[in-house]
Amino acid sequence: MSCSQDGSTLKSEAAGIEHSLDQLLQLQSKVGGCLSQIKQLELSNEDPAQASCHESLRLQLSLLAGHCTASVNQLSCLAPALSSAVDALTPAGDAPPTTCPAAAATDGQTEVAAERRPSYRLVHRSGNAPIHQGAARLRLSRDALSNVFGHLQPWELTRYRRPLGTPLFHQSAANYTKLVIDWENDTARPMWAAMPLPVAHRWGRRSINIREVKHRHPEMGEGWCRGTWASLVEGHASGRVSVAEKKIREREGGEGTAAAAAGGHDGDDPDDEGTLAVLSFDRCMAFGDISRRPPSHDLPPAPAAPVHLPALKTVANIPDECASARAGRNWRTRGIKTLGLRRFGHFPSDGVHMENAKARLADCGGLEVLDVIDSEVGCGEMVGALSELPPHSLSGLRTLRGLAVAGYPYRGYWQAGSLDDIDRLREVLVARGVKRSIRELKIDIGEVLRDTDEHWEILQKTAQLVEAVAHPDALSQHIMGFGYSNGEIDAEILSTSRSSLGTPTAQRTICECAKVACIVTYRGFDDEAHSLAVTDDTFPTAHTLRLAGDALANNTKKKRVLEVASRMPNLYKIEGGDEHHGGVLNAPVSEVWQFLHKLQKEMTSRGRERSLDVELLSLSASAFTVPLYDSQSPCLWGGHYSMTLEEVIIYVSGGVAAHLLETLYQHVMAMVTSFNDELKGHKRTIVEFNNAGVSNYFRHRFLVNQAALNLSGGPYKLSHRIAALCVERRDTLDGGGLVVERGDTATSI
Repeated sequence: MSCSQDGSTLKSEAAGIEHSLDQLLQLQSKVGGCLSQIKQLELSNEDPAQASCHESLRLQLSLLAGHCTASVNQLSCLAPALSSAVDALTPAGDAPPTTCPAAAATDGQTEVAAERRPSYRLVHRSGNAPIHQGAARLRLSRDALSNVFGHLQPWELTRYRRPLGTPLFHQSAANYTKLVIDWENDTARPMWAAMPLPVAHRWGRRSINIREVKHRHPEMGEGWCRGTWASLVEGHASGRVSVAEKKIREREGGEGTAAAAAGGHDGDDPDDEGTLAVLSFDRCMAFGDISRRPPSHDLPPAPAAPVHLPALKTVANIPDECASARAGRNWRTRGIKTLGLRRFGHFPSDGVHMENAKARLADCGGLEVLDVIDSEVGCGEMVGALSELPPHSLSGLRTLRGLAVAGYPYRGYWQAGSLDDIDRLREVLVARGVKRSIRELKIDIGEVLRDTDEHWEILQKTAQLVEAVAHPDALSQHIMGFGYSNGEIDAEILSTSRSSLGTPTAQRTICECAKVACIVTYRGFDDEAHSLAVTDDTFPTAHTLRLAGDALANNTKKKRVLEVASRMPNLYKIEGGDEHHGGVLNAPVSEVWQFLHKLQKEMTSRGRERSLDVELLSLSASAFTVPLYDSQSPCLWGGHYSMTLEEVIIYVSGGVAAHLLETLYQHVMAMVTSFNDELKGHKRTIVEFNNAGVSNYFRHRFLVNQAALNLSGGPYKLSHRIAALCVERRDTLDGGGLVVERGDTATSI
């Protein structure tokens, strides 16, 4: 017999044995299942019907045990010899896997068996009783459990009161360090709003270690959950009184119970330092119904005992409605260092708001920071509130922010301040101990600083206020500012004629306003004999130059405004006219183009070349009926102007006779075309008509003549969206075009 035939025979025999082993595995699964069932049976020898079955089963098990023992013994003897023979035939360094083929197929067979019956079964029982661990809450210390459950909201913790038990429940609530009455949280909002005031008082009483109570109210509903907030604070104060009384009883061994109750009734226990340090308020966006009904809004009955808060150091951004909670409730807050006020005492005659303001400032003898938020508190209101404080009560004040010396906005209107109020405020502050002690002073000059005698006198009196209350260190910081981000200043107020009259502090206030102003206006009303003190650092943040009045009346004024514009490093917009204050630019539009042409040449020479936006206000409709080469026409053809204007906005006021409407339409289209042809980097043109007749005719005329341009594939793209028609240049990346607007709707054409 050849070697190849001999090898084939060995492989065939090995395959046969492997098949037999597979059959044994299948039989093992079947027999194992039967044995498992036997172990789970409740066998009884007392039942005669089962006696014969027991004998038969015992016989079968004896036979099976004999076969299994014999098979195990035989396989145990043959396995080593088989392994030695296989090792002898295997070359060194190339040993095949030692895993038995039958064992390699075990996974597959097990999966097949798993389809028939569960893979897991009880194979051994120790006989020992299970370990009894008890409830999980009993395996942790009380402190650990209270720390865990102390992170739950009050209504969440209430659900576990019964399983926790009363002592652990109260200990968990006592671990609260911060409570947030949150409008924005969809889950917390209805729970806080529905919480009865007595329940809120009890939660405050339980929270004896709380450090901050935060009230996040809707923007237009400052009184939302005001009563809940007051109940929490007063409940906390009551809980601290109970803690103090308990300490006294423990210290005196129970003998001084009556004395402890009497001495701790007003909360003035010197041993109780308290924990509540911060009362803070935030406004958030309001969506949906803002409930102002009880129990969330109305205040609870005033407590009979004083509300003692010895640890309270900061009251941040408190609104008027929440501040009124303190009035008449005998809160004692002598430790307040930082007080942030929002909207109080809008008018001196407003008695309710003034009383709220006095209540907020009362009992604040150690005040160090007074922050008036939103710039809605004028000097007169500050005088009315501070005048109730005793002399030298503000001697520790070091920071004063948000004084509105020129007035303040109220319900959409600007309320002008009184010059006498500035003097009275200075006198009140000095009388209360504020004598050159303020190290951080922020004063709001209003929304605009004009070159008028009234504003100049405001600056002079403000300078006297600064000199009386500001520490020398405060003068090294920025003091003056505008109530809004887009503050406006007249360039003429920097004239040397003004600087010769004011004190150095007054000049300082002007320079500070100039540095933060976003809009610089030049009207040409200054004395030409005096120059403007303007440098590259005068208007570092201004982005808009507004030309009004006689700004371009003659060459001297043109040079002056050109000097101002060229020294504005962040300039990107030129406005002709003052839309908000009715200031019309008394100059033909050709003068504006010439000014822009010279400005960009000057900026290029200074290394500040950039694209600008232009906005021309109140351009008369008659300017579009004169010949295109006339100085009144805004058309750029034949002007030889070199300008880089990214956007041009023109407001057309008034109307024209019916027979001139066609001329107006043609000249507007000629102007748009000239902008696209002559201006560098031009992207967009906007034209707005305030005359209904002109706007309707222009829209109809354009649609009749230009709607087919999209189909012809011309240089313009016509689109219509909602109430807007738009024409954009196809060969410009960002597009150029003409927008016609009327009222609150816009039509791009």
